Amino acid sequence: MKEDSVDFNKPQLILALVAMASGIALVITILAKTSLALMLICLGAFAGFTAAFKLSRSRDRERQFIKHKFKVGLYSGFLATLAYDLSRFLLVKLGNMNLWPFETFLIFGQLIIGENVPKTAAYVVGTAYHFLNGVMFSVAYCFVLGGRSWQYGILWALFLEAAMFTLYPGWLDLEAVMKEFTIVSMIGHITYGVVLGFLSRRWLRGRKLDHFLVSEQDLTLEEEQIDQ
Repeated sequence: MKEDSVDFNKPQLILALVAMASGIALVITILAKTSLALMLICLGAFAGFTAAFKLSRSRDRERQFIKHKFKVGLYSGFLATLAYDLSRFLLVKLGNMNLWPFETFLIFGQLIIGENVPKTAAYVVGTAYHFLNGVMFSVAYCFVLGGRSWQYGILWALFLEAAMFTLYPGWLDLEAVMKEFTIVSMIGHITYGVVLGFLSRRWLRGRKLDHFLVSEQDLTLEEEQIDQ
């Protein structure tokens, strides 16, 4: 590899951590019983500053790769989150379950904009926050493991599942529906991981989708580095 080249597969751990700021904000909110809105503002500002500093210190070619991974993370994360929610919806409906996993959207919204607001507003804000997490977890994955075998997407999703399984039962008092929660959450996350793993690998390895990818020159360099 030439001295001035960039290793496309090198994990960007700092950027991955920054991308998970919204999820970390929720963890802190649950454990410290603090304001989710405040945590999002503080961690969001820190994440933005850190990402800007990292980009300013990167070479032009590395910045292109970072932007490429970020874009792929956005698109694949959005689709993976849709698949995650669809799989949960179908499980609950077809299994005639008592659990309604989308109630967390309302809770998220109330944590952000307060409880004394119309439910519709809380659902909208909470749903947006849910998708923000799904998309940014995907961006973090692309910075750490993107472009590798699709099975890594499942491992990443199981890591997220483990975090949810650790925090949610006690926080939301799910003892009465714990079996249903376990099934729905596990299958939902596996679905998320499969979609994320396949799409991010496809797009990060340079399969031709013009609106997802950077310039042909950068893609050629990327493929050369992967082959090495």
